[in-house]
Amino acid sequence: MSTPPPAALLLQLFRLQEAERARVGRALHNQVGQALSAIKMGAHLVQSEDDAELRAEDLHEIVRASDETVAILRDLHATLHPPQLESIGLDAALRAEIERMFEPGTPAFSLAPLPQAPHADIALIAFRIGQALLLQAGANARVALDDDDDGDGFQLAVENAAGDPPDAALWRALADAVGGRLDRDDGAHGTRWRLRLPYGPASTSPVDPA
Repeated sequence: MSTPPPAALLLQLFRLQEAERARVGRALHNQVGQALSAIKMGAHLVQSEDDAELRAEDLHEIVRASDETVAILRDLHATLHPPQLESIGLDAALRAEIERMFEPGTPAFSLAPLPQAPHADIALIAFRIGQALLLQAGANARVALDDDDDGDGFQLAVENAAGDPPDAALWRALADAVGGRLDRDDGAHGTRWRLRLPYGPASTSPVDPA
């Protein structure tokens, strides 16, 4: 399978980023904006309400709308940058993303804590590629994260994916850029994607002959 030229990949990345910005912008305008308007309206009702029981109901509605708004903002934050990635590792970030995206018990996953923490950039690349593969695979996927056989890196496998994710060429190029690879195998039980990445970025410094 041929890889698109760098200019095409850069354009693909730009479109992907713009699509994500547009999605977040719509969520902020529609969901958060409506929730804040409901909170403001509820506050005005409380100010003018003389009946204690009705005032309590209005306050309860304000609390409910506030909780929903906080949940929306947390979801947007997790989408833009997973907080678990830096605090408790790649396995926890992937687990939280699965729990956020799917119903409990789907998909099946085995996310072992890695023996060492990947470099921050590589962990983020692994998370974003895993996120794209999960979206492609859906709730029937099987996901596994573990140490690679040679001990120099780690691997993330997603099975039962239905073909290529929309930005497969970009994810392949990104994995290659840090010394890894993203492979696809088609079998009787569906498509299996295997991402292999090193723990640290490949050195670009010249080798000292001494």
